[in-house]
Amino acid sequence: MPARLIDTLATTGPLADLFADDSLLQAMLDFEVALARAEARLGIVSADAADAIRAAAKAGNFDAAALARQTLRGGTPGIPLAKALTAKVRAANAEAARWVHWGATSQDVADTGLMLLLKRAQPILTADLSRLEAALERLSDQHRNTVMLGRTLLQAAPPVTFGLKAAGWLAAIRRSRLWLEDAF
Repeated sequence: MPARLIDTLATTGPLADLFADDSLLQAMLDFEVALARAEARLGIVSADAADAIRAAAKAGNFDAAALARQTLRGGTPGIPLAKALTAKVRAANAEAARWVHWGATSQDVADTGLMLLLKRAQPILTADLSRLEAALERLSDQHRNTVMLGRTLLQAAPPVTFGLKAAGWLAAIRRSRLWLEDAF
């Protein structure tokens, strides 16, 4: 699938790489492997089935562009992914194929894949937010006495300083970074 030029406006290089199709695909496949391994430990599926699923669950074994096109019809990448993984496993071990995605929903695989990537994104986001905090702190300090027109609902209001305005942005970013750190 070609790169979407507009998508680059809402991300950074490291986050774009992290959330690239192959990365998301591998994260969803990692979910399928973890599910099969957990079910094997519980005796629900055989260890051989879990091994066959693990062997097939490599992003390079799949056509991400084809899965993306099929996702448009299914509404979630979990549906075409489960079908494609089942077909890959069936080619190597027909018995194991019946255990692919066992007990999971298509939304489980999509949501968990995204959460795995969000967990990996946390240090990137924390570093970006820390740099932004430092820049806003400098801006706030530099402009603590720079008077500007205050605004309320786009109407002129009593004067404020640009430093105070920047300090408000800083407080919001700092809260967001702390919330992010607490979430993981």
